[in-house]
Amino acid sequence: MKSIVETIKHQDWAIKGQDWVIKGWEIQFLFSEKQLQEVRKLARVDNWYEDPIVADTCMVRLATCFNSIQKYHNTFGILPQVGDRLFDEDSGMIIEDRSIDGDVMAITFTLSN
Repeated sequence: MKSIVETIKHQDWAIKGQDWVIKGWEIQFLFSEKQLQEVRKLARVDNWYEDPIVADTCMVRLATCFNSIQKYHNTFGILPQVGDRLFDEDSGMIIEDRSIDGDVMAITFTLSN
């Protein structure tokens, strides 16, 4: 298991039923510094960045974010922009930044509360 302070890719976490790929582009996530500080407060262990309970909670939120991105893209044909909020009824995260790496066909969304 990787740390939540690194770029989070699908293959690093193996979420069942999700490919995190849209038209050949891999969707990746990073948590903003603000979000990581909130995660740190929730952790019950010193190595908070590797706490499996916190990591699982974060991954559920990222799955929600990816579903929002995927459905938005399927409906409108474009990806969400910086400032858009990805959410369901229970949680929401805002896209703080978005970077595109054409060499590896990856789009990285930096998320915050």
